[in-house]
Amino acid sequence: MDILRTQRFTIAILLFGFFSFILSDLKWDLSPSYICRLLGNYKHISTDLQVQVFSRDPLIVYIDNFVSQDEIDHLLNISDGRWTPSMVYPGGKSHVDTSQRVSESAVLPRDEIVLRVEKRALALQGWRGENTYMQKMKTQRYGVNGFYNFHYDWDILVKDGNRVTTYMVYLVANCTGGGTNFPRLQRPNDSRWCNVIDCEDDEYSGVTFKPRVGAAVFWENMHPNGSFHRGVRHASLPVKSGHKVGLNIWGWDKEWRPPVELEE
Repeated sequence: MDILRTQRFTIAILLFGFFSFILSDLKWDLSPSYICRLLGNYKHISTDLQVQVFSRDPLIVYIDNFVSQDEIDHLLNISDGRWTPSMVYPGGKSHVDTSQRVSESAVLPRDEIVLRVEKRALALQGWRGENTYMQKMKTQRYGVNGFYNFHYDWDILVKDGNRVTTYMVYLVANCTGGGTNFPRLQRPNDSRWCNVIDCEDDEYSGVTFKPRVGAAVFWENMHPNGSFHRGVRHASLPVKSGHKVGLNIWGWDKEWRPPVELEE
């Protein structure tokens, strides 16, 4: 009986705190127009998100239902007419190199839906001050034999600002192959992860995330001290059949500078 009373008391305290927070945020203005504006401010956060930490070092998070099917359809529609051969960027100089990358890319205009997804990505990675923003999102289309060889998203030659975070989002996954491989990660022992990573194919070392429509893989590109994390080396593996479309979202810190030890 005492345990039941304690549980009820705890629930009452939590509910009191929750409604106190809501009322304080509403500033006691309960008009329908104010409530609609308040809820509208948070509509970029989906209630269907399922978030799991896959790795703590490097930090890698798996997110199911990151984008809805309606959002996917829109992102694909606005990609049409914008596809161009994907580039590589060694030393900051862009060019097509089919020995390293075979796909098509589309830079997306920041319309209402794109901004909603962008805000979602910004919120989920945690507030980082005014110096970090999301770069323009890109879709990537891979046909049979399309791939992107092993690389980092950070650029060792850049001194003023860098890509500190990455989201790899899967929009279309009508394919075999085409996973996202991290060769320096260790495959977990828990078989429940086999729903999202390839536990059977030993062709590639490390961990390969399966393309799953609507899901996203998020990772930090830097150590906490700002140095480059070598554990996030990754590749988009060749598509064996069908096709795949991904969405790249990158967080850029314009105030990032190499730690002193990297400059010496």
